[in-house]
Amino acid sequence: MRTIGVLLLPGTRMFDLAVIGEVWGQDRTDSGIGPFTVRLCSPGGARTAVAPFGDVAATHGLAGLDGCDLVLAPGRDDPLAPVPAAAVTALRRAHRDGRTVAGLCSGAFTLAAAGLLDGRPATTHWRDFDALTRVAPQADLQRDVLYTDDGGVLTSAGVVGGLDLCLYLVRRDHGAEVAARLARRLVMPPAREGGQRQYVDSPLPSAAQPGLSSTMDWALARLGDGIGVEDLVGHARMSERTFHREFAAATGVTPGRWLRVQRVRLAQQLLETTSLPVDRVAERSGLGTAANLRRRMHAEVGVGPDSYRRTFRSGGATVGECTSTF
Repeated sequence: MRTIGVLLLPGTRMFDLAVIGEVWGQDRTDSGIGPFTVRLCSPGGARTAVAPFGDVAATHGLAGLDGCDLVLAPGRDDPLAPVPAAAVTALRRAHRDGRTVAGLCSGAFTLAAAGLLDGRPATTHWRDFDALTRVAPQADLQRDVLYTDDGGVLTSAGVVGGLDLCLYLVRRDHGAEVAARLARRLVMPPAREGGQRQYVDSPLPSAAQPGLSSTMDWALARLGDGIGVEDLVGHARMSERTFHREFAAATGVTPGRWLRVQRVRLAQQLLETTSLPVDRVAERSGLGTAANLRRRMHAEVGVGPDSYRRTFRSGGATVGECTSTF
């Protein structure tokens, strides 16, 4: 994904627009990220009122969405506001042409207006979920996830869920190493997994449980050592029941799931940045065997290690002149 088209409609939310600008609109080629071109596309190429204040000048009309690698529909202040017929046509054309289309937060309603959610998994901000069930009755709506990915159509929860989805798209199409560099530039962890809950009781380990965050750091340094959940419990010096409860409350996933995801991410980085044979990558990442690595990567990433390495060591994350227009 090199050219990003943003559908700019009246009432577009400033936060969603800012997220897109931070992920794709900044010149970060000095960190090996990009280059990307961002097109702001509105009906008629007109200036567009953006919530909660101000307006934004479009760089293109809706025809600017043609040829984009990724088309994004940001959330709108009123998710039920009408979507212009020309915008519906442009979204359908982008999807028909094989472009990836994603809705951030209430941008799912924009995709629903184009019929792109029918028969597909989708989500939105929890406050708007019931309204989306009425607007998109044929969608496979998932209330308690951060984002959904049906290959060509993606949606996210709000508000920061949109940032999670954007980082996920960078990781999916440019590799784990590029996504990790971008996350560091944004001073945030790599994107959370889409299956995590939108709302957890304690988004971060509480000060009362400093052992939890230190245990996660300890585990990340030892992924290749074959450590399991019982080792995490022992390091945290909690009872097993308390550890599972505190961990799930802090991260939204089980300790076992978290370990599997971290190992796959380490394997991705090794495949991108080293020439280690697949069986050695499996050992170094704590996944044991090449067969298990292939199984886990197919489950988490959708491709095996050989295909992943060919994709992300063949120029998929090259650096060049930044052409961002955002």
